[in-house]
Amino acid sequence: MKKRSKIGTLAVALFAIGIVFSTMMLFPGDNRSWTVLGAQIVDDPAVGTNSGICGFYVFETGSTYTANLTNADAGYVAGGSAINATNLDVNHTIGQDLIVWARFNNTDSGLDVQFTKCNITWTGNITGTTAPDHTYVTATSGSFVFVNYVWDNSDAGYTINRGQTAVRIDDIIIKGYK
Repeated sequence: MKKRSKIGTLAVALFAIGIVFSTMMLFPGDNRSWTVLGAQIVDDPAVGTNSGICGFYVFETGSTYTANLTNADAGYVAGGSAINATNLDVNHTIGQDLIVWARFNNTDSGLDVQFTKCNITWTGNITGTTAPDHTYVTATSGSFVFVNYVWDNSDAGYTINRGQTAVRIDDIIIKGYK
């Protein structure tokens, strides 16, 4: 009798595994992937349908980044919206934060910040390709989510020494999960 119950249990277990495996094959997993969107600059963040970079800013460390930024905001040092600049004049010997302001179309991000990424590559006294220290959703309107990606050196800010030149930001890459 004991042999039959072990064989029966084994048969039921194999049948159950077969059912689970068959069900997994019927419902494929999420096949979306991260798509690079950062090659495009959003020239006018108020219009258009593309995802992209709306602006690049430098602010004094400790500023607030939970809203869309302008050069009128407290702590502003340099940068602006739809900027495609090769040189920014920044202060020396004070802590400064770097901010990338990006916009994501619903088709690129699902209107959820967890489906967005931003990395910058730089050389100088700051090296490497780095993800931001903080990410703030500044607005969701219609089919867009607006995000500020902030690099603030773990809340200490980055400093430039007097006379130091050419801290290069070679690449800004934003990605959406499609």
